[in-house]
Amino acid sequence: MTDIFFSYAAGDRERIAPLVETFKAQGWSVWWDRHIVPGTSFDDMIEQAISQAACVVVAWTEASVTSEWVRREALFGLDKDILVPVLLDDIELPFAFRRTQAAKLIGWTQKEQTNGDLDRLLEGIRQTLRSIRQASEPPSPGVDERPSFAVLLFDDLTNDPSLLGLADGMTEDIITHLAQNPTFFVTARNSSNQFKGGATDVREVGRALSVRYVLEGSVRKVGNNIRVVAQLIEAETGGHIWTNIFNEPIEEIGTAQDSLTLRISNAVASAAGNDNFQRILRTPQDELGPWGLLALAAASPTNNREGRERRQYLIQSAIALDPSSGVAHVRLADVLAQDIMAEFSEDPDADRKQALLEIETALRLAPRNAAVVAIAVGEMRRSISLARRALALAPITPSYVTLANVLLRAGEAEEAKSIYEELAEKAPKDLGPNHTGLAIAYCILGDYEKALSHAEEWELGSPGSYAACLLQANALALLGENDAAQAAIQKLQLTVPSFRLEQGIASLARGQGTDTARDRITAGLKLMLERERAAD
Repeated sequence: MTDIFFSYAAGDRERIAPLVETFKAQGWSVWWDRHIVPGTSFDDMIEQAISQAACVVVAWTEASVTSEWVRREALFGLDKDILVPVLLDDIELPFAFRRTQAAKLIGWTQKEQTNGDLDRLLEGIRQTLRSIRQASEPPSPGVDERPSFAVLLFDDLTNDPSLLGLADGMTEDIITHLAQNPTFFVTARNSSNQFKGGATDVREVGRALSVRYVLEGSVRKVGNNIRVVAQLIEAETGGHIWTNIFNEPIEEIGTAQDSLTLRISNAVASAAGNDNFQRILRTPQDELGPWGLLALAAASPTNNREGRERRQYLIQSAIALDPSSGVAHVRLADVLAQDIMAEFSEDPDADRKQALLEIETALRLAPRNAAVVAIAVGEMRRSISLARRALALAPITPSYVTLANVLLRAGEAEEAKSIYEELAEKAPKDLGPNHTGLAIAYCILGDYEKALSHAEEWELGSPGSYAACLLQANALALLGENDAAQAAIQKLQLTVPSFRLEQGIASLARGQGTDTARDRITAGLKLMLERERAAD
């Protein structure tokens, strides 16, 4: 995370350069160079830089006060409560920013030995940075906290001038990717860089940075491929949690780096999440903190009343321990919406109102993680808008999956399918979670052969899955394979002996937001029901 994002009008560059030097002299990192990086759009570069800053300093001048860019950046800082404005010209500020006290440095030069307004500006920045650091302070390695990481600089073993900087860039990309996930804590690159070079004892890293996991690796060239060896180590014991070898063709270095970053980050997130959850399961519930309770809630069964009630109780307990947890409010809104959609709610109107309240709270506390499924509360368009907003703020795999899920429930199967397929192409070994969405999407689109293929893959990963078996039966019946369709229902009845086709039709239809989707996802089951009734 950068300490300061400096917002200014391009024509003021020379005027703000002395302030940048002053900030750097305080030991702060500053993003202010707006020269575009080749292969990057200006919008993307600015958005990424400001979203990773702990403080937004805005230089108000005659030029910047009319700049749409500066206003947008200042609004971001104001919305995140990290805005520190400085007035360099005697001008009237835009209305939205008049309530935020600005340091007045009109006519200031770097040659001045003392300046009270400059001191107040520096103190304002210190306070903002202090509050942000306290809010994201690394958790103790207790089992009830988020998985915490330090990513050490990957060793460059390429011996190829054309690949210079690849290891460094990949390390930074992995840090950024992991840090965008609100369920993780990741130390800043500057913190882990103190261990750059030479042999490092990961237990020392863990103690120094207060993290549970250390990721290290190496990058080398093997033939026409880039090979990355990565390993995730438990810092307390020095034992391996996960290790793997990744290969990508060098044909397009940027594409290879993006693919490797995504694959490694997803694998690390999965391995650390699984290890952390096992720790949580071994801990008495009354000793767990908010993150531990949320993890237990996510693992609670949803196919029975007891499991659903336990899930809500655990999330509400997490909120009671930490009312400021935006993630907890997101989870509560989501489970309320799911219960309404599945017709499990005893008071849908009350739960709908509560879900909307939780959505608003989540948007205020955790805008990066506020892509809740609002379709069930009657706001299909808004649900998609929220998902797109969360993706723009945090362009990570979970955000893409959430958007695809929301689009799918809204009946936008074609766009949802494209997202699932793109995710599968980028990380083919991590296709499993995407089979669910692709099975439903192809069914809605009327391609029952592909729907069947993905439903079968889905069920291989989750044997006897209720929805996977239903989708298999639906597709097989529409493809004329009646005996196989009946066999799929019989598999389901091994785990749900009381199952009836009427239940399956109602269950699949409830999750869809359009008549077309409901018809196509249940047409085969309805044919089976007609034959069943005719036989009786």
